[in-house]
Amino acid sequence: MKKTKNSADHNNRKNSIIIIKPIKKVESLTEESLRTMYILQSTLDINILIELFDHELKKMVSHDYLNYKNSVENINIDSGEIIKEKLIFNLKINNNSLGKFVIARNIKFNKWEINEIKHLMSVLVQPINNALHYRQAITNASIDPVTKLNNRTLFNKIINQEIDFAQRYEQKLLLMMLDLDNFKKINDSYGHNIGDILLSLIGKTLTEFMRRSDLVFRYGGDEFCIILRNSILDGANKLANRVRNNINEKEFDCNDIKIKISMSIGLAELRHDDDCMKFIERADKLLYKAKKAGRNNVKADVK
Repeated sequence: MKKTKNSADHNNRKNSIIIIKPIKKVESLTEESLRTMYILQSTLDINILIELFDHELKKMVSHDYLNYKNSVENINIDSGEIIKEKLIFNLKINNNSLGKFVIARNIKFNKWEINEIKHLMSVLVQPINNALHYRQAITNASIDPVTKLNNRTLFNKIINQEIDFAQRYEQKLLLMMLDLDNFKKINDSYGHNIGDILLSLIGKTLTEFMRRSDLVFRYGGDEFCIILRNSILDGANKLANRVRNNINEKEFDCNDIKIKISMSIGLAELRHDDDCMKFIERADKLLYKAKKAGRNNVKADVK
């Protein structure tokens, strides 16, 4: 069936994206809008913020579905089920996109309702911007800038939770401590920039060997650690040796400088009476044994 011009225009309007920018003057807001703004500014948690916005919007305009998506920050928050009639909004501040909203229901939105949503969206822009900045700051505080791996700060936060969960539900948990052999010579010979490139390549290699459920960290300097969930000691020991062999045999290209290096590894299995300190210390002692045994070695817990 051939579409008429009016039908095509209707579809274009229905699928068009409405650009939303922040309110220019707070003084212009009604008392109700000010109240909403204060509510939305009460949190920096993006999930809670979207929930609050959804709640406030429902007081003004009925809807059955709300979605907020920010591809850059890998955020996708859904509420309800998507249905026929939808509006799409792109929130912007200083020409930077803060993500898109889809709001939908079974019946069309009238002009007054669209204006109300647009108004409330404009109140939301600054709180969304603040929440995204906060989220990024938290991420940056947990990520090592050289390797882009989780850092020691995050490890210290997570390890207690992992131990508690494993002991409570009688799950296997292993901790792998890894250290590059004679890394100082690399820095002394080629400089810290080349050393950082090598660390980054080592981090990528470790990540490639691990499962999605394993957590890889840069522990500090030339030392890494990996939390292995639901792993058996024998299997983890074989994995550690595969990692060690791979790194030992590989020639790393660091800005056209070919570098070979080896790695020593200590592998500890969580025991029922372990606390965080005991667990880490045992893995660290096993790493020291691997170093003492001539480097390029793996030392694991004895069952």
